[in-house]
Amino acid sequence: MNETRKALRDAVSASLFAPSILNTQPWHWRLRDACLELSRDPDRRLAAIDPTGRMVMVSCGTALHHARVILQARGYAVEVRRLPAGSAAEPLAVVEPTGPAPVAPPDVEMAAAIRHRRSDRRPIAATSRVDDGTIAALDDAAAREGCALFRIGDTERPYLGAAVAEAQRTEGSDPAYRRDLAAWTVRRPPGGGVSFESLVAAVARPVAVRDFAGDGETGLFAGFGDDRFADYLIVGTPADTGLDQLRAGEATSAVWLTATARDLAMSVMSDVVEVPATRASLDGLLAGRARPQLVLRTGIQGQPVPPPPASHRELRDVLDE
Repeated sequence: MNETRKALRDAVSASLFAPSILNTQPWHWRLRDACLELSRDPDRRLAAIDPTGRMVMVSCGTALHHARVILQARGYAVEVRRLPAGSAAEPLAVVEPTGPAPVAPPDVEMAAAIRHRRSDRRPIAATSRVDDGTIAALDDAAAREGCALFRIGDTERPYLGAAVAEAQRTEGSDPAYRRDLAAWTVRRPPGGGVSFESLVAAVARPVAVRDFAGDGETGLFAGFGDDRFADYLIVGTPADTGLDQLRAGEATSAVWLTATARDLAMSVMSDVVEVPATRASLDGLLAGRARPQLVLRTGIQGQPVPPPPASHRELRDVLDE
């Protein structure tokens, strides 16, 4: 196996650690000649939670960015052709190394963060907010992926909290939603889903997180925080095409890896964008500056023990050679 082909396989292996909706990992790769082709895996789309496939596109974007990070850290210049055959066609992206490139320290830092990244839904226990310089670094990470990051201010936070609560009420009343949720939590398949060990008990917070447990049982001690000093960041795109959704996933990965390298806790809040009415509420918060794709919750964690890693699919399940 030549070095480039090995690097491409390693890039796919790294993509297995990317965040995705309910840890479904809804992507598939094909290694052909000296390039990778990224496609959606239709068998892992959540029919009730994600009827339009928006979150599949965002999830595939996170996998694409993880793969890019590894190739760049290995010293490859990378050309990415996104949606080369049109917005409804596969593959979603073609990744091709085009030659050697210098490796900068941030490339190595981002690659190292991949194995340490966790979804941490425990309440933020810190007594201060993330500093403005760190938020600026997260902004820059999103901007490099063609997206914008909007920090929710104190006066806007109640509106976000109300939108999230409405989304959770709407989804919670839908039997099909509850079936999707159970399929990827209680009855989760091997190599995917949200494990019991990562569930957190419901606690009072300014903005509620999705209730995975349902029956109140949890596997992870929630700690003593209350999210009072959490920050909420909206990932925004210029429009709402398939390309925008893919780029939002790349930006989410870039922001999350940047946060991980700076020892911040982070989790994704997708329920508020899954319901059209509450996604429209986020549109109102952004006031036409961008289209909302996702909400990220972050903060200085202060918990002594990291959350457990998520389970992942096997390389053979996501890669055709």
